[in-house]
Amino acid sequence: MESFIKAYGRCKKFFILLVLLCVQADIFFAAEKESSTDAYEPLFLYAQSLHNNGAFEQALVEYKRYIFMQDYSRGIHQTQAFENLATLYAQNNEWNLAAQTQYKAILSSLQDEDNPEKTDLLRKKHIYYLAEQAKTEKFSFQENLHIFTYLNLPDFSSEIKEMAAFYSFKNLIETARWETAQKEFNSFTATYPQAFSPEEYSIIQQNLDNIITFKPKKLEVARYLSLFPGLGQLYAADYKDSLNAFLLNGSLIALSVYSICTLDLWTFSLLEFDPLIRFMKGNIYNAQKDAHEYNTRHINAYTKEIMDLLDLH
Repeated sequence: MESFIKAYGRCKKFFILLVLLCVQADIFFAAEKESSTDAYEPLFLYAQSLHNNGAFEQALVEYKRYIFMQDYSRGIHQTQAFENLATLYAQNNEWNLAAQTQYKAILSSLQDEDNPEKTDLLRKKHIYYLAEQAKTEKFSFQENLHIFTYLNLPDFSSEIKEMAAFYSFKNLIETARWETAQKEFNSFTATYPQAFSPEEYSIIQQNLDNIITFKPKKLEVARYLSLFPGLGQLYAADYKDSLNAFLLNGSLIALSVYSICTLDLWTFSLLEFDPLIRFMKGNIYNAQKDAHEYNTRHINAYTKEIMDLLDLH
């Protein structure tokens, strides 16, 4: 009887141990199954449906909700959610948010160990969003840490490096940093000689040369020359304004001089002095404005030829 009780006790312990092992195995396989699915996939699919049907504001909210839920259970659509959210920000011209969100998509793609081609596509969009942000906010693209890494670290493909270098050069044109743009263009075309055709290369180089060698009209010179009616406008190459200023201001000066010479101070003080001062001030202002517009017009013409070509790439 005693031996039977001992045997029963051993069997009971073995049975309990077997049950515990089965429970642990069930928990393990259940967790493994749960990790291979996305608990919040319906939320992502709903956001995507809103996006595809043009309900962009609602889609933006739902993508954010899905991404927020990833803190509790990482899903299989996290990278795509970040990318789609960045696209919506870009549609609203919120380039800073678009660039930040796209970078999160890149990090998510790396965490998922996606293929390099897929991650490079995300990086290309990131570079584009950074370029649009730089153009909108008018800051130097070269000083951006992300662009620095794309250009200088060996971890990126030559295609990514070329795209980063291209937009870096384009940013220098947009921010009017001509000397640096010339150096960047020489470096870029030496590294990527097939980036531009010979005709495109010639157009860009010629216009860069025109900008760098351009001698702008000085506003101070235009101001001092305008003390003689029309001369400041003539210096600024505005011949029509120059003739108008010479005839109008010159006639008023002539009348004022005649009144002073004939001692007709009453007419001069009441009728001629105030218009004379006003016209002289207007003459000075117009001469400086014409000089500024002359400079802007020429630089913009050269810049437009370059930008029109770059926008085609």
